Amino acid sequence: MSEHRATFRAFGRAEAPRAPVSLALAILLAWLVLVLGGSAQALDAIAIDPAKDRIDVWAFGELYTERGDKLQIETVPGPDGIAGRMSVDATTPGTNPSWIVFALKNPTNKPIMRWLIAQRYSLVGSNVFWPDLDTGRIAAVTPSLGFRPEVLPDDRADIFRITIEPGATITYVAELSSPMVPRFNMWKPEAYEKRQRDRMLFNGIMLGIAGLLAIFLTAVFAANHKAIFPATALVAWAVLAYFCVDFGFWHKLFKLSAEDNAVYRAAAEAALAASLVVFLYTFLRVRFWHNWIRIAFACWIAGQLSLIALAVLDPWLAAGLARISFVLIGGVGALMVTYLALRGQERALSLVPTWLLLLVWIFGAGLVVLGQLSGEIVVSGLISGLVLIIVLMGFTVTQYAFRGGDALYGAPPSRLQVSAMAVEGSGAGLWEWNMRRNEITTDPEVEESLGLTAGMLDCSVDEWLTYLHPADRERFRLMLWSIQEKDGGALHTDIRLRRMDGSYLWFELRARTVEGAQPRAMKCVGLMRDITSTKRTQERLLHDAVHDSLTGLPNRELFLDRLGGAITRADQNEGNRPTVLFVDIDRFKNVNKSLGYVVGDSMLLT
Repeated sequence: MSEHRATFRAFGRAEAPRAPVSLALAILLAWLVLVLGGSAQALDAIAIDPAKDRIDVWAFGELYTERGDKLQIETVPGPDGIAGRMSVDATTPGTNPSWIVFALKNPTNKPIMRWLIAQRYSLVGSNVFWPDLDTGRIAAVTPSLGFRPEVLPDDRADIFRITIEPGATITYVAELSSPMVPRFNMWKPEAYEKRQRDRMLFNGIMLGIAGLLAIFLTAVFAANHKAIFPATALVAWAVLAYFCVDFGFWHKLFKLSAEDNAVYRAAAEAALAASLVVFLYTFLRVRFWHNWIRIAFACWIAGQLSLIALAVLDPWLAAGLARISFVLIGGVGALMVTYLALRGQERALSLVPTWLLLLVWIFGAGLVVLGQLSGEIVVSGLISGLVLIIVLMGFTVTQYAFRGGDALYGAPPSRLQVSAMAVEGSGAGLWEWNMRRNEITTDPEVEESLGLTAGMLDCSVDEWLTYLHPADRERFRLMLWSIQEKDGGALHTDIRLRRMDGSYLWFELRARTVEGAQPRAMKCVGLMRDITSTKRTQERLLHDAVHDSLTGLPNRELFLDRLGGAITRADQNEGNRPTVLFVDIDRFKNVNKSLGYVVGDSMLLT
């Protein structure tokens, strides 16, 4: 070639001459177009350099589309300068395939063997909507001279062995079997095999890390039964499944057909997206949020899981929806983590680095699938980034395996664990007042006893006071103000909280401020205990102490007390003198003796 530049040209029909020289020439050319309607101009041959490992044939070929089931082209002139013509029929009639034509030239005095390779799947430029998944790329390769290239068996690429004799120039027609135009290259066999060995080493390392992390997180759940561990392990297992499909191991492990790799890939991408939603729901404890948020997340998880089943019916649609959902997952997760982190939630703060890395990974993956970034190093970076994400997730959740909660098997419980179990067994709920944000957090058990939905009592102080009995609000507000002014102190009081039906329950609140690094107290933490039954017992005892148990009327002690008060007021204010009526029932004792106390009590009540 005279110039090393890309000459990728698409032909819808044969090129016409720029300007007719004469009327006769125009008539002759028109006749040629009618007779040889499928013909096209020849192209320059690619000189094969024996020292070069790879040649990008895609950049030097010519694409022909909408030419029917037969393609007629003019071959590249040979060493003698004579060009011929060749006609190629489609492998399957009626498919109207696309064709790529290229020519190879051997300038040496020795035969040259190369492999023509087209990968069946490449993440680069695979698109988001209706992505290009695993499929055959080249149906057949037809040379203008010699035997057809030998097809080499491979699960991940279409490989054809091409041998060119010394000094020969051969034109090749590659029939495409997919609507997407693939990138294919001429590889030196030794270089390609070395590249594959290096790639397999890298893939094995990534598979090993993902597999070990998935097994570790699953094993941790056996020792600490928290939902965050199986949720994180689910993400690791989904990544492992995706790697098995992407690296070409899935169908080998389960002895499945490699032709269905598009289904496996779409299902793996959908499973990875669904596992991230489950992790977000579990780790941030969305089940304690408002009811509509829980319902929305449940529907979201169900929708993500349905994409796995959809992959069997339509893998392209399922993969496209899964890729779109990654953007939704990253955005919604970022909003939730940011909101909770600003409110000081510990789990959200620990998840910030992991989610930032996930957002960067989603952005990079989007550029790759849209074709804005390309190259093997970019794809390897995405794979490494995905492994790094699950490693950070594992580190984030592992810290909760050895903090609080139940003691590990074989180890005695610590004092902190004993205290936590004692509080849980006492039936008391946690109460926390954050002075800096002026917010109160209440245990979900208290909200449940009041018939409220989870999270309703996690609000500002003013909103929390609206649930108090009107007679207790100002008193409780003054107590909080006093603690804040004194920069600390204890809080011990009985309050009434309104239930959903409008009734009130009594709670005993015992709390004190927490001393921190700052001199000013920032939090007040304590316990709330339901004492409604105790209060009702006290009120009943107080009533029975000054009232007759039979009639409910004031008894002698209360009567004398009120009578004494009335006499005192009469002495101080002349004119308001009390009058006492004494009613005596004759022979009432005889009624009790003759008829019994039950009849006597009935007479008194009537």
